[in-house]
Amino acid sequence: MKKIYTLLFSALFAFGAQAQEFNFIPSSQEIQKLDNGWYKFNLEGTRFDVEIQGGKLLKGNIKWFDGAEYSGDLSGRNFSGKGSYKWPDGSKYEGAFKGHQRHGKGSLTDKDGTKWSGKWKENQKNGKGKIFDANGVAIKEGVWKAGELVSSKEL
Repeated sequence: MKKIYTLLFSALFAFGAQAQEFNFIPSSQEIQKLDNGWYKFNLEGTRFDVEIQGGKLLKGNIKWFDGAEYSGDLSGRNFSGKGSYKWPDGSKYEGAFKGHQRHGKGSLTDKDGTKWSGKWKENQKNGKGKIFDANGVAIKEGVWKAGELVSSKEL
């Protein structure tokens, strides 16, 4: 039974939250004119509480009209560095970003509490990782390449 659950979970998780995209960060010429410091403002249905330096977003919290939220480091209009992104359905990614993509170590938790934790490259699972059930128990570990599981073992 555990093996069937693991296979079903792996299939669902492979095509579930991982396929979700990140919202774009709206921009305005007015942001580039602001002095260095922290600002709260709304722009195109998006609420910002961010630090601006040199006319660019540096870090902070962003909430979109659809309920998605980002908190962490920014590089202009991109997620870059450490941060967390929560989708409206409750799924959440926490970890490293580069160029508005998951890149480096991070964990993706699905809305049902199941989780994948490991390495990412260009928004895809890439490298060693583990799958955890909703109770936090590790059930599988393996190696992924370009989002595909290439080797694994049951725990």
